Amino acid sequence: MAKKLHYYDIDYKYIPMRKTEYVKHGKRWLPVKSEKELISRRQAGYILDPRGLPFESSHRLEKRDRYGHNEKYDYFQSISPDKTRKSSWFVDFHSGHNNYIKNSKKYYYNKRYYNSHKKGGGN
Repeated sequence: MAKKLHYYDIDYKYIPMRKTEYVKHGKRWLPVKSEKELISRRQAGYILDPRGLPFESSHRLEKRDRYGHNEKYDYFQSISPDKTRKSSWFVDFHSGHNNYIKNSKKYYYNKRYYNSHKKGGGN
């Protein structure tokens, strides 16, 4: 049985991540597939690791959202060894912080509601 995580736990903070895959067509990169996912802060640390991926031609780390968060990087791009495929990951820490605020308020009001009804104060 999995343990219940509190809203302030590092694995409970939901951060939106967008992964896009590209294919080289002539001199241009054409997007092939894009998917969105909610990840934890720990998973974001794995994605934005400066060591990169094994068997890659090159990689790049950037900070695209300059004023939205205090993290060092939020964008990772990797090019395959044959230089025909490229993958990019964008971790939206600003929206993740907004999700955290929303969850913390929900947690607080749900706990307050539960305690008031447990004591017989609610209808």
